[in-house]
Amino acid sequence: MHDPYLPAGCNQADIDARFEPEEPAWVAPYVTQLQHRLNRLAAIRVELASDRFDGAYDGVDILGYLDDEMETVRMAMAHPQDRD
Repeated sequence: MHDPYLPAGCNQADIDARFEPEEPAWVAPYVTQLQHRLNRLAAIRVELASDRFDGAYDGVDILGYLDDEMETVRMAMAHPQDRD
């Protein structure tokens, strides 16, 4: 039965489809999780930047790795639906 409050030829399913979010429900929690990871990586980087490392991996290597990992997380946050 047609709802008298809706325009002619329009049903509730049409309205629901029109206002569906553009991204799946999992995107927001996933991006929040990535933000927490990015914050933790940044904190680790700050802690390790003040230390000196010698050996197979020196401080530059470790900080470079963290920078790369942080960039990867930023890219995942910018395009979360590309994770597959």
